[in-house]
Amino acid sequence: KISRLKSHRLVLLVESPLINMCTKDISLKAACADTFYYPQEWDPSRGSLDFFQQKKGFEHYFGKQRTKNLHKGILQIRFEMPFKVQCLRCEEFIGQGSRYDADKKKVGMYFSTPIYEFAMHCRVGTSHEKSADGRLYCNQRFVIRTDPKNADYELAEGCRRKVQTWDPQEAESISFVDPDMRRKMESDPMCRVEQTIRNVKKEKTDKERLRELADLQDDREDTYALNSVLRRSHRVKRKEEAIRLAGPINFGIPLALASEEDAREAAAVVFQTDYDKIEVSTRCAKIRSAPLFQRTASSGGSKNLAVAKVQDLVAKRRKLAQHSLMAR
Repeated sequence: KISRLKSHRLVLLVESPLINMCTKDISLKAACADTFYYPQEWDPSRGSLDFFQQKKGFEHYFGKQRTKNLHKGILQIRFEMPFKVQCLRCEEFIGQGSRYDADKKKVGMYFSTPIYEFAMHCRVGTSHEKSADGRLYCNQRFVIRTDPKNADYELAEGCRRKVQTWDPQEAESISFVDPDMRRKMESDPMCRVEQTIRNVKKEKTDKERLRELADLQDDREDTYALNSVLRRSHRVKRKEEAIRLAGPINFGIPLALASEEDAREAAAVVFQTDYDKIEVSTRCAKIRSAPLFQRTASSGGSKNLAVAKVQDLVAKRRKLAQHSLMAR
């Protein structure tokens, strides 16, 4: 049911489940934009509901922030880069389609077409030294104006356009005929014939390449054969890995297979024995094996002689063991 009040506002009384379903997931902000909601501050005698919402800034997701500088002629919008540009401060490239919060302002007229200016800041992360205000982001100010005369954009401040040129024939892409060449082809039959002759060699090469791709695709259609080839290669790799790991484990690291070159290099290595170092080690071992307190000769000469022989024998055995280790 819809009833009209004295203030010309509409009040919707929901009694039907269909109406309840239609208005279930509508948020207040969406309702403001879609004119489903009539605020109490709106007076029909002062203008339409659309004008009231535009004045309050409810039709945009920026809200009231969008129209805060409207008295200066500045409107906050979402601006999308029309082409790839490079920042002059941080020298980073900004791709086509990147969106920014920009201030839109009318700066002039070209005949009856207005010229708009869009001001925004670079949001590329950089160091404090490169930043325009010493913060985390570059914050270089970009100023882009519309150019109705050339149907293009003019980069007024902070950035420059990245120009990419290539030859359509080298890129193997379609080359479009410009208007001057089209008029010349229409007026000159010989020029039209020269421009429309196909490249027979390129067409033949393309056909051969397409035929090879088709044959390769037909070969790959047999999934059983592909699976067999793959399993066979895996079996060969597993056997090689088992042979390589069949030897003794060395530090838990699998070693590579022995080769003749490794054997020749190992045989060419000559180890030199340092006899002076062996002699010093032998003396040190003899001194360590000797008793701390020596007995006197009066306590029994035969017993001291036997102990001395045992000590000499131990020293000799240690010397031989150390010599064999050094020789290795």
